[in-house]
Amino acid sequence: MTTPNSSAPNAGGFTLVEILVSMTLLSAASVALGGMLFQAARQANATSAAAHQSAELQGEVSRMDALPFDQLAAGTTCVAITNPPGTRCTTVVNVSAKIKQVTVVVTPSGNPLLHPITSILTRTKEGNGTPLKTP
Repeated sequence: MTTPNSSAPNAGGFTLVEILVSMTLLSAASVALGGMLFQAARQANATSAAAHQSAELQGEVSRMDALPFDQLAAGTTCVAITNPPGTRCTTVVNVSAKIKQVTVVVTPSGNPLLHPITSILTRTKEGNGTPLKTP
């Protein structure tokens, strides 16, 4: 009769140390990936807000370009905007009787990844003011 050998040299399975090492590596990798995911979400939010900021700027520049020259009153007007939160300031300067310079600045608030953006538009009045009178 043969007796079973209780001390088998190649017993299958993992030791407790191997399991603890693998769990430590897995948790460290999870923390690193979580940080990267948070940073990517923050950057995506800033990119979306920058697109809204650019659209706000372009909309105001287009509106100022569409207004008749005589309706552009000199001065500064600031308006609070909601998406992204901030302000839009429009300044009209009379350079001469036939030239006006319009400056639009959109300044975000509450997001350190966004910076103010500016656009300058120069409007000119056509004609010399005394049209030819032909019979």
